[in-house]
Amino acid sequence: MLEFIINFIKEIGIYGLLLSLALEASSLPFPGTIVVLTYGYIMDASAFKLLWVALLAGAVYTAASYIPYFIGYKLEGKMKKWIKPEKLDKSERWFNRCGEWTIAISRPLGLGNYISYFSGISKVKPIRFGAITYLGMTPWIYVMLILGGMGNLESMKNLFSSVQQYIFIGIGIIVIAYFALKQFKKSKDQSCDTGIKKTKKKISQQQLNYNQKEEA
Repeated sequence: MLEFIINFIKEIGIYGLLLSLALEASSLPFPGTIVVLTYGYIMDASAFKLLWVALLAGAVYTAASYIPYFIGYKLEGKMKKWIKPEKLDKSERWFNRCGEWTIAISRPLGLGNYISYFSGISKVKPIRFGAITYLGMTPWIYVMLILGGMGNLESMKNLFSSVQQYIFIGIGIIVIAYFALKQFKKSKDQSCDTGIKKTKKKISQQQLNYNQKEEA
């Protein structure tokens, strides 16, 4: 299994790394950190080249993290019901303790994805949110790439065996989300068409009533 994943990663190149981090940043249960370690293992690149990869990967992660951020920003009331109370409480405690820098500090931790929702709920300014996210995530990606390069095949096997189920869960969620989004878009288009027809009918009726009054 590990050999297959490594060969697959070699085939798709850096795009696989960027996609993995984007999935994780968007709050899908995808082990992006494991993929970063694997890339560090197979790239065999200098520390300077890995730095450029980390800078690019950090930018992609930051861009994708705006998805949960704006969900929290726009759906503040509903998000408080959807996210587990203990996660919100923990995020709030970190915010109270470290302020907005919690966004950077929590990225390597389990709160990393939840903090994007909480940042939106707390109405952190979008530009500030992005800047702090980038500053927090880029060094972490760089360290993971370096550590991956220092690893060995046996340790990578153990790592993948422990998270294999999460990889399949992540893929399943992506497929389900795709079809759900497609169905939602179809329903929305039908709803818009119905609304337009009703509006046209209403306008026509009003025009007819107006003409009848004029004739009277």
